[in-house]
Parts: sequence; C-alpha cells; structure tokens
Amino acid sequence: MLPHSSIYLALATIGLLILSSAIRSYYRLSQIPGPLLAKFTDLWRLLKVKRGDSHDTFVALHEQYGDLVRIGPNCVSISKPDAIPMIYGIQKGFVKSDFYTVWQNMVNGKRVASMVFATDENQHAAMRRPIAQAYSLSSLVGYEPLVDSTTAVFLSRLDEVFASKEDKVCDLGLWLGWYAFDVIGELTFSKRLGFLEKAQDVEGIAKSILQNFEWCAALGQMPWLEWWTRKNPIYQRLFAGPTSSPIIKFGQRRMQERLDEGKGSTEEEANDSVTAGASIADPELSEKVLHGTLPNKPDFLSRFLELHEEQPEVVDQRRLLAYLFMNINAGSDTISATARGLIYHSLKHPNTLQTLREELDAASAAGDLTSPLPTWNECQQLPYLNACIKEALRLSPALALPLERIVPPSGLRMGDTAIPPGTIVGINPWVLHRDKRIFGHDADEWNPSRWLVDDAEKVKYMERHLLSFGAGTRTCLGRHIAMLELSKMIPALILRYDMRLSDPKKAWKVTSAFAVKQEGLEVVLTRR
Repeated sequence: MLPHSSIYLALATIGLLILSSAIRSYYRLSQIPGPLLAKFTDLWRLLKVKRGDSHDTFVALHEQYGDLVRIGPNCVSISKPDAIPMIYGIQKGFVKSDFYTVWQNMVNGKRVASMVFATDENQHAAMRRPIAQAYSLSSLVGYEPLVDSTTAVFLSRLDEVFASKEDKVCDLGLWLGWYAFDVIGELTFSKRLGFLEKAQDVEGIAKSILQNFEWCAALGQMPWLEWWTRKNPIYQRLFAGPTSSPIIKFGQRRMQERLDEGKGSTEEEANDSVTAGASIADPELSEKVLHGTLPNKPDFLSRFLELHEEQPEVVDQRRLLAYLFMNINAGSDTISATARGLIYHSLKHPNTLQTLREELDAASAAGDLTSPLPTWNECQQLPYLNACIKEALRLSPALALPLERIVPPSGLRMGDTAIPPGTIVGINPWVLHRDKRIFGHDADEWNPSRWLVDDAEKVKYMERHLLSFGAGTRTCLGRHIAMLELSKMIPALILRYDMRLSDPKKAWKVTSAFAVKQEGLEVVLTRR
C-alpha cells in the first residue's frame, strides 16, 4: 500500500498535467474569441448541440464575436464571405474530422462508412466512382415517373383524409416527411415504403433516423466518447448483433425482399406493389401511379446489385449496404426540411403564395405546365418557383452544424488570423446563409425576390455561397434528385389546393441535430 505522501504526489502530478493541458489548449487558439468554457473543453458544444437549439446558438455567437468563433479547444466556426473555396475547395487538403466517424455504422464488428461519413478521401472517391452516373443530372429523366407516382398517391391521400373534410387540420410537415420516405422507397426499391398509405412511421424508421441524428450530432462533438458507448467492442458483442444500425437493418430487409423476388419483378408485380393500399379516384393521378412503375426505369437497388455482380471486389456486401444507408438516411428528412421551409414561409407571407400561384396558373392556362403533375423541364422555366426553392434552401437549409474539416499542414489564414494545422474548422450553412454581406440587409428574412434581381453577378455570388448541399468534392451526390422532388412536388401542391395555416399567429418549432427538424406546419387544405 502506497504511503500517503506518494498518493498526494500522484494526485498533484495528475492535477498539474490536467492544468498544463488546459493552459496549452487555451493559448493554442487564444487569438480567436468565443465562450470561455469552450476554450477549455468540447463539453460546452456537446451540451449546446444536445439541447437542440444550436442553429440559433451559432447565429448568436457569430453576431457577438464576428467571422471566427472558437467553439472548442481545437475547433473554430467560420462564417465569412468567400471562405467556402478556401476550406472545401478541390485539392485544398482539408479532410473531414472525426465528427463523421461517429456516424459510421458497424456491420459484423467492422465500420461501414457511407460516402457522406467517409473521412478518407481515397475511400470516398472509390465509393463515389461506381455510382456517380446514377445520381447525375442526365439520369433524372429516368426517375421522374417514379417521383410522379408517389406524388400522385400523396395528393390522393391529402384529398381523402383532409381536403374532403371541412376545416380538418393537416400536420403537413409530418406528411411531407412521409412523402419523402416513400419517394426514396420508389427510387431505391421500386415500391413505396407505405408511409402515405398507412399514414404512419413504417417499422419506426423515421423515429430511428431522428434518434440517430440526435445521438450522433451530440456525440460527434467529442468523438472519442463513441468508444465508450455503442461502438465499444463489448457492447457490440453483447447487444448490437451483426448490424448495429436500425437504418442498415431496414435496408437489409428491403434488399432481401428484392432478392427473394429474383432481383426484379414483372410489370404486373410492380404495378401491384405500388398501388397496394392506394385508392385513387382521380383518373389522371391513377394513370401516373401506373406509369411510374414501368420496368425500363431501373431503381437504385437494381443499379447497386448490378455493380455488385460486375465489380464484386469494389461493390462488396458492406459497400452495398452503405449505399442503401446513404439513400435512406440522407434522402428523407433532409429533403422534407427544405419543403417544409418553403411551404411555411409562403403561408406566412401571403404575397409569396399569391405570386407563386399566379405564375403557376398562368403557365397552366398557356399550356406550358402539365396539371396535376408538372414535368421537370416545365418547372425549370418558372423563375419565381425556382427563386422560392433557392430561398428555402438558403433560409431553411437541412443542416445546421459546421461542416467540419481539419486544417492541413500548410495552415489556414483568415484575414489577419493564422489558424494552425490540425485545427478543426467548419462553416455552418445556417449561419452563412444569414450573412448580410452576401445576401443583403434582409438576410434574416424570407424574400424570394432577392434571386430575381437584374444583377446576374450578384445572383451568381449568392449561389456560390449556398452550402445546402455542401461544396467541393463532398457536394451531396443526391442534390439533383432533391431538386427534382422539390421542383415537381411544390407546384403540384399549390396547383391543387388552397392552403392556410390553421393558426396564423402560431410560430412553428425548429430543432436541430445536425439535420433540422420543424414541427407545427399545421394547415387547412381545400381543393381548388
């Protein structure tokens, strides 16, 4: 047994080591302002993120401290015009931080990183290369009928449940989330997942994704904690099973269903699968449901399985699951967040809704817009619609935490401030999109007309500062599909319904856990 003097010496030594570490941490980035506690420990930002209001917290911090805010001992939030190419530009050497490793799933005891959460640039490039064409702008025409078929069911269900009943309140935000899930089902598996037909969270997958975002967003502020939680080998062995993520398990079940069908289906089987549970009285909508399942429109799973057969050493079982995880996880809540933002702000600003409706009605009357489901090409010719979509991407971006990168050995200079190598830096879309130097004096406000000014260079400058889909080599692969959904679904809703907020004075609730979630988009729908 150690004498008391030895115990005291050991405790004093530990105390001095902790103190010296804190002092070094403090002075490493002492030139950058920020909350006092954040200069000593990442626990400060973990607690802020866990609270669910980090989107507002970061805006307030930058208003208080300026372009650079220290949010951790080794972490700096940046919001400054023209900073995007410096941090996210191609071949700049900034790699993703360990924040993203927390999101990587475990399959059979090994990490499975989707492209979004891969921190190794070579691994990311290898994963992206085989499937990039499937997500390209030129491939959109193949997915449009699939989006149409889900939109048709969406409109039919709104007719049946709400529009046919006077003054019945619709939680449209919830239904937009279900719509996004069913579109992903169509695009990925050639059949909807059943959210719209059942009017519920199928297999609890939406709840699982939300819980995953909340858990990983907070834990990602102190990534080393993951070893002591769900990624701990003991936990994995005793509780997790072969697959740790409910999202991966969900994708595995859908993939197994496809394999049980012989990796495909006949046209009759496809039509049966998507019309199950959908009773559509509108002949035009019913035709769109059937048209959306033509077998010459391959879904993502078909493409992934073909790649698995052609390049088994590249697209192995784990990578195939990572592709499915990416589609389900990134293609649901993130899209619906922007759609909710557009509808909410349009209803809060009646002049926006009126201008948008006039544009849509005029195009429809002239024969330039197909009703009830406009085409992608038609929607691209509607300037005010596209201005509203850009404004929703700006004011209601799906992501509301800094997109973290690690400063390379060459360092980073922001104005007069030198940020040393190894520092974690990132730009928060929610903050940057409210920068008055970029978007004007009313950057905090909803104003689609900012995108319609005569100054083309000003518009391009604003577009270059939209981080809604990321930037550089890590720009979201599914951005074209997201734009396809938004461009087609929004005019379909507005052409079909008169909409009003059930309580115009009531503000909605916005929370953030990396992805933004809005609650309280409660509307009354009436068929036009």
